Amino acid sequence: MKKGAIAKPSITLEEAQAVLKTKEFPRVTEQAIEEKIDEVKYLRDGNTTICIILMRNGFKFIGSSTPASPSNFDEEVGKRYAYDNAFRQIWTHEGYLLRENMAAG
Repeated sequence: MKKGAIAKPSITLEEAQAVLKTKEFPRVTEQAIEEKIDEVKYLRDGNTTICIILMRNGFKFIGSSTPASPSNFDEEVGKRYAYDNAFRQIWTHEGYLLRENMAAG
């Protein structure tokens, strides 16, 4: 591979998701995370969107989104990216928690 080249995965995200659906072992799912969400709030500071996801246990995850050019700002797009940024953080924590529970059991 050429130095500096991007090594993209060999399958698409949709293909990876299809493979995961065939697995029967414990895993973190989007639905399981969504069931633990108590509230979602959005704040805006200029062209920056901030998403705060409050979990049922009181823990908060914060995501943000800012376009490179203020001219590209779109409120709904900002919310989508800020939410996704916060949601991805939850995956990591939930994955760790699941692994801890599996190791203890």
